[in-house]
Amino acid sequence: MAHAMDFSPHITSHPSNSEVHCRLLLVEGTCGSTTTNGNIQITAHENNFPTQTFPVNKGLFKALIHLSCGENLIQLSFYNGHQISESYWTVNYIPVSQNPPLHLCILVGCDSPLTFDDVPDSKYPSNLETAIKKLRLAGYLWQAYTASQMFSNGFGHRIFRLDESYQCDTLSVVDQSIRNTATIRILKSKYTTAQIRDPNRAQQNTNAKEKNSLFDIALEAIRLEFPEERNYIAVLFLDSHYENNLITGHAALGLGSIDAQYSIAIFGSHTLFSWPTTLEDVIPCFMDNRDVNTKYCGIDGEGNTYWIACNVGLGAMMHEIGHLFGCPHQRSGVMMRDYIRLNRSFSLIEPSGPSALDGNECSWHRLDMFRFRIHPCFAVPTDQLLSKSHIQCVGIDQGILLKSECGILVIEIYLEDDEFAKSWIEYAEKSPCEIILSKNELRSRVHKEGKMKIHIIALDGMDIFIDDIDDLLQVQHIPGLGKVWKSVKLGLQTGSRSTILLPTDLLIKVRVHSGLALDGLEFFNKQKSFLFGKRGGSPHDFPMECDEFLLGFGVRSGAWIDALQIITNKKRSEWFGNINGGNEHELIVPNHNDYQVCGIYGEIDNWVMQIGIHYSIRK
Repeated sequence: MAHAMDFSPHITSHPSNSEVHCRLLLVEGTCGSTTTNGNIQITAHENNFPTQTFPVNKGLFKALIHLSCGENLIQLSFYNGHQISESYWTVNYIPVSQNPPLHLCILVGCDSPLTFDDVPDSKYPSNLETAIKKLRLAGYLWQAYTASQMFSNGFGHRIFRLDESYQCDTLSVVDQSIRNTATIRILKSKYTTAQIRDPNRAQQNTNAKEKNSLFDIALEAIRLEFPEERNYIAVLFLDSHYENNLITGHAALGLGSIDAQYSIAIFGSHTLFSWPTTLEDVIPCFMDNRDVNTKYCGIDGEGNTYWIACNVGLGAMMHEIGHLFGCPHQRSGVMMRDYIRLNRSFSLIEPSGPSALDGNECSWHRLDMFRFRIHPCFAVPTDQLLSKSHIQCVGIDQGILLKSECGILVIEIYLEDDEFAKSWIEYAEKSPCEIILSKNELRSRVHKEGKMKIHIIALDGMDIFIDDIDDLLQVQHIPGLGKVWKSVKLGLQTGSRSTILLPTDLLIKVRVHSGLALDGLEFFNKQKSFLFGKRGGSPHDFPMECDEFLLGFGVRSGAWIDALQIITNKKRSEWFGNINGGNEHELIVPNHNDYQVCGIYGEIDNWVMQIGIHYSIRK
């Protein structure tokens, strides 16, 4: 006798009793056989959120599950036309309330009509209230999507949190009870709607003279609202408008880092007409094959139908949030333009579409996820608390010696003109504190000749670039010194190249010339001095004892060298220069007992732009 088929839905993406950190959880599962189609129903814990329905296609499903704090017993139901099959699944939702949040904001002009572009017969009124609902849901979709990506790629249940407060929840059209839900802040700009919509500010206007100025308008409003030391803020311009074949009041821009006071993403409201307003709208919006009516709404990129406009709008703003969290452009994924296929991460059914939809699901690039792994917004309670350390990087006979007390997470490898990494070396499972990289190993990973450069990221978020591998590994043989190796150079801007070798006899003092930056370093023996850079700013003398020698320097650098600290075998000096500028690094010899600094090299303009050390065996 044949066994009856089991149509009970089963979640396969997450083990039962998982501990997760996002309110909407994106899951995958199975139901019936490869010929099973229909819908499953998801019933929240203790019916504390309206039941949601998601499609089953060929025995597979994806669903967004609403969670409450603590343990959740979720019921999954499928009706095959004859009977209802049910299953239960348990998951624990623990908010990461200790992490800094992502703030969601809507910016309006001082005389804004508080509306956004939409057709006259739209399902929801195109007003500020609807915009708030759409942005709130978008925040949870970005969060659910990113959490799913992080977990499925081996980074655990790691995700940013949204700024939330207890208020009327709008995630469901059925029930708007008081819940802890995403706060949407309204930023009122001093600029008028006409000024925001000035074509000269429109990013998509090729003749615009101020196409990045909307970022400054957003930053000005943000500073009044967010005075904290670290702020992560996504801003939607409500007053974006399509007219005369141009979308005004819109710019897709994002900028941020772990150490920045303001990490910001901005985007326009011009695709809001296609975004879901409630959870019940998510699948219908991703299935809406209507043509965009350009009498009322603009077309951004490939978005000439509603469902693709939804992909482009939600995906492009998430792309800018990627920049906010420190991600550069990548060869593929969200940080390219693969978000045109964003719907495939939420649903297994879709309308037919253009050839741009050919390809797999959109994903965060693995190099993006390494950046999320070390970002404070993505911390989890089990993370080890790390103090900031330095990445030491010097050339040795065997290759490049890298050291970090906290451990090295990933090394990106580029050729000279590459925008994207050709390859990378990852240490996701165990991050070593010391690595020796040979030139041959690096070359084997890029499979091509040309100048190689690498970007090293440590587990504590510190990073460093080596712009020229061949130059770093160049060993000199200098009479009186023997073999001479070099460190990486710090500083980004260029100037005139400069190199000095220090005298082989004892130094009696080092004089640092500095003001708001490092102007120069002057080394004295009993006979004369040796100058690297210029004698600008004020002089600061650091006397040295007869058995004291240089091991390296503490350096604060960004675009140029902001400040410097002298490090010897006996002590460290105070910092000289702008101690609040740039990021802190160290240029230091690989072994304190066997080596000493024997020279300085770098680039000089009005002050010191770049600096590195030469070192040799101590005699």
